[in-house]
Amino acid sequence: MKSFTSWIRKREQLLLGTLGIILVIAVWQLISDLRLINPFFISSPSQILKTAFNQTVNGDLLEDFWITVVEFVVAFALSVVLGITIGLLMGLFKRVEYTIDPFLWFLYSTPVIALYPVLIIWLGLGFATVVTLGVLFTITPIIINTFTGVTQTSPVLIKAAKSFGANRRQILFKIALPSAIPMIVTGLRIGVERTLVGVIVGELFSANAGLGFRISYYGARLQVSSLFVAIVLVIILGLILTQSLRLLEKRLLKWQEF
Repeated sequence: MKSFTSWIRKREQLLLGTLGIILVIAVWQLISDLRLINPFFISSPSQILKTAFNQTVNGDLLEDFWITVVEFVVAFALSVVLGITIGLLMGLFKRVEYTIDPFLWFLYSTPVIALYPVLIIWLGLGFATVVTLGVLFTITPIIINTFTGVTQTSPVLIKAAKSFGANRRQILFKIALPSAIPMIVTGLRIGVERTLVGVIVGELFSANAGLGFRISYYGARLQVSSLFVAIVLVIILGLILTQSLRLLEKRLLKWQEF
């Protein structure tokens, strides 16, 4: 009995969270069945599940899901490579910092979606615009967090490395980068969410495939069940991405426990 109680306490957050979700779904189904709210506007969990099954069988759902995943991966990868590289260079070289800083704060202060018409003119509808929006939504926090992490590197460590004859490359990869990892990981955690937002926004306005496009398409046609299928998939994708990054964060920062 004691071991069972201990097991429950260890998983209390997960169990209560799951119970809360089940309760909301049950109440939603009941409201729809009793027609307390017109099912046309809210659908029902059972109808959404049936719609998801039908879309999975005909292949539309999986195709849209993988298109969004590919666009996310490309946008996030570009943001990580560019963001960390620029952040490191800004942290190590004052002239690079002074040159890039105005553009960085311009991008940080500007609502990215305001650039959407320009991107459409330059890149057209589709993959390139969606990925570019994802990068623009994401790259700023990665650059800022990387830059902050590098500038917070202990000067004592850098002086010690230089006294032993370390060159700039060795200081970068042996001292600055490892020291900046906690801040970089924080930037990546913010970036994951922002990339997904950017990709979905891009698909809403400038794509003919993907989950964002489906949300726009079904919403315009008042197909509520299909709309909720796409929304739930976006939520599931977001949960998978954020939890995966949390596991990566624990792995990367494990050395701090010692």
